[in-house]
Amino acid sequence: MKPHALLALCCLTSAATAAEELDYYRDVYPFLKANCISCHNKTTAKADLNMETPELMIKGGENGPSIIPGKGAESLIVQASLHTNDMEMPPPNNKSGAVNLIPEQIAILKKWIDQGAKGSVMEERAVVLQAFSASIDPIYTVALTRDGRYVACGRSNHIYVYDLATRQFIAQLSDPAEKNGAAHRALVQSLAFSPDGTRLASGSYREVKIWKLAEGKPTTSGEKSSSAPANADLVKKIAAAGKLTVLNSAMSADGKQVVTGCADGSVRVWDVASTKQLAEMRGGVAAAKKMAELDWAIAAQTLEQTFQKSEITRVETQEKALDVLLGKAKEAIVAMNKVLPEKQKAVPATTEAKTSAQKVVDEVAARIKALPAGGKADAALEKQLKDAQDKLITAKMTEVSAQAAVSAAQSNVKDAEEDMKRITDAKAANAKIVEAANKAIASAKALQDKAAAEQAELKKSLAAATVKPAAVSFSADGRRVAGFFEDGTLRVFATATGLPLEEGSGSLTVTGITASSDGSFTATKTLIQSVGSSSRWSLERKLDEKGLFADRVNAVRFSPDGKTLATGGGELSRSGDIIFFDAASGKVKKTWKEKHSDAVLCLDYSPDGKRLASGAADKIARVTDVATGKQLNLFEGHTHHVTSIAYRTDGRVLATAGADGTVVTWDMIIGERKRKIEGWTKEVTSLQFIGATNQLVTSAGDNRIRLVTDDGTEVRAIANLPDYMQAAVSVPNGSTFIGGGEDSILRVWDGAGKELAVFGAN
Repeated sequence: MKPHALLALCCLTSAATAAEELDYYRDVYPFLKANCISCHNKTTAKADLNMETPELMIKGGENGPSIIPGKGAESLIVQASLHTNDMEMPPPNNKSGAVNLIPEQIAILKKWIDQGAKGSVMEERAVVLQAFSASIDPIYTVALTRDGRYVACGRSNHIYVYDLATRQFIAQLSDPAEKNGAAHRALVQSLAFSPDGTRLASGSYREVKIWKLAEGKPTTSGEKSSSAPANADLVKKIAAAGKLTVLNSAMSADGKQVVTGCADGSVRVWDVASTKQLAEMRGGVAAAKKMAELDWAIAAQTLEQTFQKSEITRVETQEKALDVLLGKAKEAIVAMNKVLPEKQKAVPATTEAKTSAQKVVDEVAARIKALPAGGKADAALEKQLKDAQDKLITAKMTEVSAQAAVSAAQSNVKDAEEDMKRITDAKAANAKIVEAANKAIASAKALQDKAAAEQAELKKSLAAATVKPAAVSFSADGRRVAGFFEDGTLRVFATATGLPLEEGSGSLTVTGITASSDGSFTATKTLIQSVGSSSRWSLERKLDEKGLFADRVNAVRFSPDGKTLATGGGELSRSGDIIFFDAASGKVKKTWKEKHSDAVLCLDYSPDGKRLASGAADKIARVTDVATGKQLNLFEGHTHHVTSIAYRTDGRVLATAGADGTVVTWDMIIGERKRKIEGWTKEVTSLQFIGATNQLVTSAGDNRIRLVTDDGTEVRAIANLPDYMQAAVSVPNGSTFIGGGEDSILRVWDGAGKELAVFGAN
């Protein structure tokens, strides 16, 4: 644009703008932020130019000051905006989506510089969030309790909690201060349960909320079971098919299922139409918890043995290389010791030859010196001296060579002996490593065998239960069944999975007697239940102090002991901040400002709680000592955002997911990359280690939930899902997977990938 055209544009500005002094943050900053600062900021600073403040623009970059106060037309920023002097800013097809400044904006920019390019104070403006459209309902985050019982997901600005045992929706978490039952004003970006499952942290725009689970107290409901006894012929058919003695039964309200109490101590659910057994229920909550603990112990000891065996394999490979080197060192010593005596024997002869040559030189020199004063040696004598000197030089060189040969042989022997010592020491160290590994394997195997034996004994005791169910009943919705046992224990099970949910006490009351046509009588018993009332989630506290969070809180994570909550966020393209809170009081414990140069997207504690791993939009993963804030590891392996991060249960491996469509695993013992895993066609959005194993469950922008080992082997994939699955988690034993994404559907699969349940927005 020519100068006279720019002048014309200045005349087009409003009279008010022309008359008043322009304010930087009000009039100039908005269009610079949209089209210039994305590439010229603290983090990026292309051409070493930061345009975030007038002072920084005056300071300039590689090409000098970008603005000259009072001289708008001469300022580089104006010339670049006008595309003069071979400058064109922003450049075409830039990745930031920046566009050329319009003539009115260039006019304002020039006028502000002409007025002195004065700075101003940025006004703090309250962000007013509008209500979400019904079509904006993505699931960005999913969280699972450690025991695998409850799963929570964020949809838009709402939070929903589901019971995986009964496969039903149980709660929507609502902040009374928000509208329409919402949990937050903005999208729910992150969720995490505390280790004991009694707290849930949720992160959103500039705020974190902690929700508390209030367990219901056991109360006697006094409600009689509404389940009617099953048809006698149906019960006989079921008993015959299962070769069981049925003591009592009840029909579900819809007539599709029947529950039986059997003489073998079990409670069983059957499909009425096919008389096929759907679930067998034994034991109670304590037994199920113990079984899960034993499952974890067996998996953990399997992982330990696998690691130690890999260490032995690594050492064995190293040993083979060391044996080759040791053999070469021994060969070198033998070879050198063989030739050394000969080389040593050759030295005296060369010394004698040198001495003889020196004697001849001395004699000829003496003859020349003895000539009369002023006398000159004849040519023959001079030649004789030169020949003697040449022979002396040759003799000396021969002696030096002989001595050097001896020295080289001795040095080679010494080097080989030192190599042998180093190799021998390395082999001794390896032997200790193998010995320690074998002891660790033996110890892990013993613990594994003990856990397996306890598990087998527990299963045996459950199968041989002598306490019989005296009555059984369905809940009104059919999702639970209750069994009252002869020892006075009342147990409630999930119909869908057979998992025990709670235990309490109960009683049986005879409410009537029915006479049969054959002359027999049947006493009708009613089950009076006394079990826990439903649990209730409530908002415990908000963490939204002004200035506490710069932008979205992308990550929340409780420490392994549940006492600390770590949050990750920061200002896009500027800083990645991590803030620690006391989980009980909500007070800030410490803040790590600018731990990353871009927003923190994911966090995970090491199993011992001493280290915190963080991943960010700056493409970097860091591991930091929690107590000191000292960086322990910096991992650069992704070419795009680090979207998710997870420690393996033994702390020896860290996994990171990237928007570059890869997963990278890191060996935390040596602090180096273990494996780069590929195979995704879009961003990997989340990952989680499955229980105490080396397997990872991942979600991605492609249409798969994918399971891989940390060395890159694919275990299985759940395919043909909608694009952009944003989050996936697994119960500890890998029997159930849960995933959600952009289509707002939370899906539940079994370990083989069969869909078990689908939850839409409630």
